[in-house]
Amino acid sequence: MAFGFGAPGLELLLDEPGISATVQRLADELSERHEDGVVLVAVLRGSVPFLADLARAMSIRSVVDFVALTSYTPGAGRVRILMDVTTDLTDRDVVLVEEIVDTGLTSAFLLSELGRRDVRSLSICTLINRPARRVAPVKLDHVGLEIPDRYVIGYGLDHQGRYRNLRVLATADTDVLAKDPDAYVEALYGA
Repeated sequence: MAFGFGAPGLELLLDEPGISATVQRLADELSERHEDGVVLVAVLRGSVPFLADLARAMSIRSVVDFVALTSYTPGAGRVRILMDVTTDLTDRDVVLVEEIVDTGLTSAFLLSELGRRDVRSLSICTLINRPARRVAPVKLDHVGLEIPDRYVIGYGLDHQGRYRNLRVLATADTDVLAKDPDAYVEALYGA
């Protein structure tokens, strides 16, 4: 379903209606599975647009909370929690909301951390699954879209602070972006 925007290396994965339909499908799955309500825990910052649309589309009561992490140090594979959830997760159904699951390291770390909090159930909902780079095996319970090993921008996913606010998901050429981080601004924003 990908097609070009006319910019080198840029391909549309999901347009705005495609994103809306995907989010609604995931919201329906979560609403059906968690009729008594759920705590949605999102990883800052990339997941915020997805989380906001997901929570609004759900037909059940949901509590929203956030966690912020350090970036992985190259070669070390270590991450730390910078900001923890404030919601008591004891005996509650918790869904970890991520915009993309790539290596699985972040998801595995958070499943371990959140799982220690006496939750009733713990699952993952991701907008994008990129299994080609998976290092840590994680079970993804709700997946919006599976993609090959391509760099993705838009709808929460940025490159050097750009493109996060787009209502589309697109794959981009990292070589093009390395030369000019604004290379796709005109094609995606029409500016």
